Amino acid sequence: MSDSLTAAALPGGGIRDLIRIGAPLVLASAGHAFRLFIDRVMLARYSPEAIAASMPAGILCFSLMAFFIGTTSYVNTFVAQYSGAGQRRETGSAVWQGLYIAAIGGIVMSVISLQSEAIFALMGHAPEIQAQEVPYFRVMSCLGFPSMALSALNAFWSGRGRTLVVMAIELLCAAVNVVLNAILIYGYAGMPEMGIVGAGIATSIASTCGALLGAFLFLRPSNRMTYGTWPARTFNPVLFRRVIRFGLPNGLQLGLELLAFMVFIAVLGRLGSEELEAANIAFGLNAMVFIPMLGLGVAVSVIVGQSVGAGNIPGAQRAVRSGFILAVLYNLAIGSAFLLAPDAIISVFARAGDAAQEATLKMAKQCLFFVTAYLLFDAVYVVYSHAIKGAGDTRYALCAGILVSWGTLALPTWIAIRGGASFWTLWAILVVHVFIAAVVFATRYIGGKWQTMRVNEMQGPESVIAEVDLQVDRGI
Repeated sequence: MSDSLTAAALPGGGIRDLIRIGAPLVLASAGHAFRLFIDRVMLARYSPEAIAASMPAGILCFSLMAFFIGTTSYVNTFVAQYSGAGQRRETGSAVWQGLYIAAIGGIVMSVISLQSEAIFALMGHAPEIQAQEVPYFRVMSCLGFPSMALSALNAFWSGRGRTLVVMAIELLCAAVNVVLNAILIYGYAGMPEMGIVGAGIATSIASTCGALLGAFLFLRPSNRMTYGTWPARTFNPVLFRRVIRFGLPNGLQLGLELLAFMVFIAVLGRLGSEELEAANIAFGLNAMVFIPMLGLGVAVSVIVGQSVGAGNIPGAQRAVRSGFILAVLYNLAIGSAFLLAPDAIISVFARAGDAAQEATLKMAKQCLFFVTAYLLFDAVYVVYSHAIKGAGDTRYALCAGILVSWGTLALPTWIAIRGGASFWTLWAILVVHVFIAAVVFATRYIGGKWQTMRVNEMQGPESVIAEVDLQVDRGI
C-alpha cells in the first residue's frame, strides 16, 4: 500500500471538512472545559476559599506545565505535515519524542512543587486562600505527567484527522473527573472529605485514565506496522531536535502567555477575596467558551498542516476562512446568551444559604459583560494563531505572543494596580489586550509568510526515516 496521500484524500478546507475534523475536537475540548467548569461549580459550593484558590493555583500549575504541553502538543503539526507528505512511518516516531519531552516535564514539575509555599507567599493573597492554593498546586504538579503525555498521544490522532478518537478519550476523562470530584471533594461513597485537594486528585486520575487508553490505542499492532508506533529505537535524536526546534517556541509562547495571565489573576487577588472569587466564576464560564474554540483552532491547524505538507496552499486558506466563520458564529451565540441571561448562568455557582455571596455573584455578573466584549476578538486570535502555527511559523508566534501578553496585559496590569486602579480598570485592560492580540496574529496571517514554511524536511516520503535507520545501523 502506498504511503502517499493523494490530493483527493486531503481535506478541501471547506466548512464541511472543518466540521468533520473539528466537531470531535470541539467536543473533546468541551469535555475538558466541562471538567474545569464542574471543578469550579463544586468548589464554589464547597467554600469561598476553595473557589478563590482554585484559579490562581490551577492557572499557575498549567502555566508551568504549558512549556511542556505546548511543545508536546505541537507534535500534532508534525503528524499532520508528515501525513500530508505521505511520510506515515514518521508519525509514530514524532509522538515518541513528545512522550520523552512529557517525561522531562513530569520531573521538572515535581521539583517545582517542593517550592509551593514560597511561590504562593509571593502572591500576597489572604492566608486562608494560600492554605488552599498550596496543596492544590502541589497535587496537580506532582501528578502532571499524564496530562503532558496525553497531549502527545492525542497528537497522533488529531494530526491525521482521526479526531473521533481524541473526542472519546477526552470524554472518558471528563466522565471520570466529574464522578471522582463528587466523591473526593465532598467525601461520598465512604471516602474522606478532601475539598480542593480532592479536586486536584480527581483531575490527575482522570488524566491518567486518558493517557493509559491513549497509549493502548497508540501501540495497537496495526499502528505499529503502518505508523511505526513501536520503532526499533523510540528515541530519535534527529527528530527530537526538530520537535524541540519547532515545538519549543510553541511551548514557550503558551507558557509565557499563561504566566502573564497569572500575573493578572494574582493582581486581582490582591484587591480582595470577593474580587478573586467573582473573577474565578467569570473565567470559569469563559473557559466553557474558549476551550471548545481551541478544538476548532486545532482543526484549522491540522488542515493547514496537511495542506502545507502536500503543497496545497488554497486548501489551507479555505480552512482558515471556514474556521473564522464558524468561530465568529459560535462566539456571537455564546455572547448573546451571556447578555440575555446572565443571572441564570451565574446562579449555578451560588452556595445555598450564603447571603454574603450575593455581592460576589453580582460582581461576577458584571465581569461576564467584559468577557462578552472580547469574545469576538478571541475568535480572531484563536483561528489565525493556529493557522500560522500549523504551517510552522512558531518563532513569530513566540515573539509576538510574549510581546503582546506581557506588554499589553501583565505590565499594564502591574502599573495600574500600583497607581490605585479599580477592579474594573483591570478588566478593561484585559479587553484591550485580547483586541491587540487578534490584530497582531491576523496581520501575520494576511502577510502570507506562513505559506513557505514546513516542519518536515520535504525531501521525499522516506527522508527522515532513512536518516534514522542509517544512524541505528551505525550504532548511534
